[in-house]
Amino acid sequence: MKKRKKKHTLFDYKKLFDWWSVPHFMFGIVMALAAISFSWSAWYTLLGTLGVALLWEFLEKYVRLSEAPGNGWVDVLLPLLAFAITFILVDQAVLNHDRHLGLLTITLLLYGFINMIAWRARFEKDQDFLG
Repeated sequence: MKKRKKKHTLFDYKKLFDWWSVPHFMFGIVMALAAISFSWSAWYTLLGTLGVALLWEFLEKYVRLSEAPGNGWVDVLLPLLAFAITFILVDQAVLNHDRHLGLLTITLLLYGFINMIAWRARFEKDQDFLG
């Protein structure tokens, strides 16, 4: 029986998203809610979100965290996507300022909790969080 040759592709689409995708996505949500809550310019906040996402990925490369090819790009795009979706949905909602702040606070707490779990898993050498 002949063995099939495995196709070599630049990206393994199954590895573009990992457990770290959740905190990256949540970061975009937090930034959009902060922009709405504090009346920051959407464009400047989006650019700031992009800057932080790129800086974070460069930091990961600098400390040599291993990631699947293409995952770094997804980690940069996810916060931007989350920002756009959140900003459009929440800015259109009829909510007063206190509710925007409440939503930001709850989301920020959830973001912190998710990051705490993710970092703990990485330090405990959980294979799903090692990249």
